[in-house]
Amino acid sequence: MSKDRSFFCRLGLIVCLFLFIECVTSPIKNTPLKEENHILSWNKREAETIKILTDLIRIKSVRGNEKQVAEYIRSIFEKEGIKTKLISEPGFPDRVNLIAELEPNVPSSEKGLILGNHLDVVEADPKEWEEDPFAGTIKEGRIHGRGALDCKGLIVMQIISFLELKRSAVPLKRKVMFLSMADEESGSERGARFLLKVHPELFKGYGYMLNEGSFGTKDVAIPGSTIFNIQYAEKGNLWLNVKAKGDQGHGSTPSQNYPSLRLLKFLTEVLEYDTEIRISEETQGFFYQLGSISSFPKSFILKNSNIPVLRRLLYGPIRASRQLSAITRNTKSVSGLKTEEGKGHNVLSSLAEAKLDVRLLPGFDPLEYLKEIRKIAEKYEVEVEPASTVTSDKSKLDSILFQTIASVATRKIPGSVAAPFISPGKTDNAYFRQIGMECYGLIPVLLSEKELAMLHAKNESISLENVQLGTQIIFEILYQMN
Repeated sequence: MSKDRSFFCRLGLIVCLFLFIECVTSPIKNTPLKEENHILSWNKREAETIKILTDLIRIKSVRGNEKQVAEYIRSIFEKEGIKTKLISEPGFPDRVNLIAELEPNVPSSEKGLILGNHLDVVEADPKEWEEDPFAGTIKEGRIHGRGALDCKGLIVMQIISFLELKRSAVPLKRKVMFLSMADEESGSERGARFLLKVHPELFKGYGYMLNEGSFGTKDVAIPGSTIFNIQYAEKGNLWLNVKAKGDQGHGSTPSQNYPSLRLLKFLTEVLEYDTEIRISEETQGFFYQLGSISSFPKSFILKNSNIPVLRRLLYGPIRASRQLSAITRNTKSVSGLKTEEGKGHNVLSSLAEAKLDVRLLPGFDPLEYLKEIRKIAEKYEVEVEPASTVTSDKSKLDSILFQTIASVATRKIPGSVAAPFISPGKTDNAYFRQIGMECYGLIPVLLSEKELAMLHAKNESISLENVQLGTQIIFEILYQMN
């Protein structure tokens, strides 16, 4: 058989497969909602919600000072008769975690649900911002400030939903926990890791967590699309400290092997190592859902990304997208560079250091990957030591919480779709998945490309419309789960 004829035969089989796939249902099921449509009244809660969020932003909890935020939240709950616990690791009194619980009305075997969030935020330089990042300014229908999106906006959505669950006397068949954690932005050592290691009893009887991890997007992946990206999996972390040592030298007569040069060569090779695009089973569902809102032939390609000949057609768009590239490749980033301070331009430092942030897809063991990086390091006489290693993780797609999130969100916004999402960044969900909890990440707002770029960047803000949407969706999820 000729090559041309063979190609068209294979193409015909692919088309037949496509027609079959189009006849089957989407991998995201629609969980039937309760007949009652219990909706949070935004008119009653808008002023309260805005005040709480602006107050939270004004508390400067940059990688610390979580205690002040936790005490503020405790004061809100205690006014409503909800008892809270403040827990911190001995020696770190300001790195506080807060826990509040609502118990079921009758004894129940149903696993409890945790509303998870974190109290700390990243740095913000006021000189770079149009509005003061710690003033909570309300302007042109938006609340401005560090944490508006990550993740004090989520905190206020969860607070109001948690309060509304109690105020409206919804009969509970499972217990619900409000959990605010410390230290998420710096590795969770004083937050999630501490709680799970020292106080595992706190989470007895809980099986589900709704936390941060992703957002809904509008006009981002596909023009005209509205997608709720539900994080159900996360890439692994491999954070590395790198050192090159040697004798100090003169800049006018450089050797071929001075430390800064060896470090530069090592980093260049590491960044070029393993750049392959991989569409794993963890991302096939995401591309399938993109295909469900795309026109032919793009829909055909996206829905069949597991077929090698079609998968290759996606490589161009993936390489052109920072977000798509991050969820389909093992990424390496140089997050820090340093030589000995106080040396002149003409001095070749005896020590050069770097930090590497490596994010690994499911199926890659961080320690095994470290061995490969060390093989490269040997060529340049560079030392590589791990600062943190966390394996990739995932939760089930057929759990009641995932299906409820997808159903509530898409019914709230007609024409939207829910997509299972593997996040390139690490959240506290990763640590709770290690104890068998089904964890999902979604701040249920709809962000544009411009708004997504605000995360950990200047001019972070959230629209009042999104605060309303997110609050109502979270409350609806709580209601449907009970």
